[in-house]
Amino acid sequence: MSGQTVTMDSRAAHRLLRRFNRFGAQPGAIAMFLAASLAAAAPVRAACGTPEGTVRVIDVDERVDLVLADGRTVRLGGAAPPNPARSPDLASTARSFLASRFAGRDGLLLRLAAGTDRWGRVVADLTLSDPAASGGSAASALIGAGFARVAPAFEARSCAPERLRLEDEARRAGLGVWADPAYRVVDAADAEALHRSDGRLVVIEGRVRRVGFGRSRLYLDLVPKGGPTIVVPRKLEQAFARAGHSFEAAAGQTIRVRGALDNRLGPRLEVSEPAMIEFLGPSDALGAGKPRL
Repeated sequence: MSGQTVTMDSRAAHRLLRRFNRFGAQPGAIAMFLAASLAAAAPVRAACGTPEGTVRVIDVDERVDLVLADGRTVRLGGAAPPNPARSPDLASTARSFLASRFAGRDGLLLRLAAGTDRWGRVVADLTLSDPAASGGSAASALIGAGFARVAPAFEARSCAPERLRLEDEARRAGLGVWADPAYRVVDAADAEALHRSDGRLVVIEGRVRRVGFGRSRLYLDLVPKGGPTIVVPRKLEQAFARAGHSFEAAAGQTIRVRGALDNRLGPRLEVSEPAMIEFLGPSDALGAGKPRL
C-alpha cells in the first residue's frame, strides 16, 4: 500500500470522458485534460500524512502532545508515549526529549485524519525543515528513541512499516520504555504478565498453536493451551496475503501482536489493522524451544 489517495477516481474520470465525447472533443485534448486533472488531484497525501502547511510548536504538554502557536494541540497519530498516570518519570523524559527537538521551531504539519479526536486534538505528525537534525518526524523521533511504541491506528496505516523498523531498533537497544519491565514484550506463556496487562496496549510474542477459521473471523491460538487468542477479521486476509502472509500456513509461526488486551473471556486481542501482527518466522519466539502445548 502506497499510502497515497487520489481525489478523482476512475468513475469520475469516465463521467468526464463521456461529457467530453458528447461535445465532440478530440481524444488528444481529452487525454491532456484528464492527465492534468489527475496530476493536480493525486499528490494530496504523502506517504505518511497530508501536508497542511507550516506551524510553530511552542510546547509539549504532559501527555506528550504538541502545542501549536495557533492554539491547536496535536496528538501524534499511531504513536503511544508512556502514560503519565502510570509512568510519570518516563512520560516526563519523553516530553523533555520531544520539546528539546521541536519546541520553539517551525515545522510542516502532516495531517493523518480529518477533524479532531474526542478531546479536540488534531491527529497528525510533524516534521522540521531538516528532519535529520531532529531524528525524523516527531512521531518517528519518539519511537526511534524508545519513548513511544507503535500503536494500531487506521489513520497511520501508511506510517507503520517504517515506524515498526524504528521501534525494533529501539527495543533491541533497550532504549526508553524498552528498559522498563512494564513495557517489555510479553511472552504468550506468561500468564501473570498477561493478567496485569488487561485493558492496556500490549505487545505479545508467541508461537501459533492452531488457527480457527470462522465465517467472519480467524482465531490464532498461541502456545500454550489457554494462552492468548488473536482475533482477525477475515476482511483483512487479502491485506495479509498481499504482504505474503497466509493464515493457512500460520500454525507453527512466531508472531508479534500489539493492541488492547481483553481478559474477560481469557486473554484475547482483536486485530483491526494489518500492522498489528508481525510474522517473525518459526524460530524467533521468546525463549525459543520446544512449545509447551
